[in-house]
Amino acid sequence: MKKFFTISGLFLAALIVFSAARDPEGPVIGFDREVHEFGEIHIDSIPDGKIKFTVYNKGSQPLVLTNVRACCGTRVNGYTEKPIAPADSGYVEVEFRIVNRPHRIGRTVTIQSNATNRQTAILRITGEVVETGEGIIDI
Repeated sequence: MKKFFTISGLFLAALIVFSAARDPEGPVIGFDREVHEFGEIHIDSIPDGKIKFTVYNKGSQPLVLTNVRACCGTRVNGYTEKPIAPADSGYVEVEFRIVNRPHRIGRTVTIQSNATNRQTAILRITGEVVETGEGIIDI
C-alpha cells in the first residue's frame, strides 16, 4: 500500500509539472512596455504626445481587444480591431497634448480583452515638464 501511494504521488507530481510547462490555453496579452516614461521634458523642447504601444498575443488562441479607452484628455487614435493571431502583434495608438508649463504627466490607457492572464490591462504614460535650466547647477 505504501508503494502505491509513493508511485501515485510521483505520477501526480509529474502531471503537475507537465501541465505547467505546456503553452498557455487561450489568448495571453503582453506589451512591449506597460509604462511609457517621458522622463524630464524641458519647456523649450516639448515632444508631440503621440505614443504607440505594441500588443502581443503570447497564447494559443486569437486575442480580441474589446474596449480601449484613455483618461483625461487623452485620445485613442486607433488600435487593432481584428483578432490578433497567436504569436502575432497589434497596436494601440494614443495622443494627448503636453501643456507648455511645469507639471507632472500621468495618463492611463485601459485595455479590455479576452485574454486569460488578465482581462483588463492598464498602460501608463508618465513624465514631468520642467522650466529650462531647472535642476542644472553651474559650477
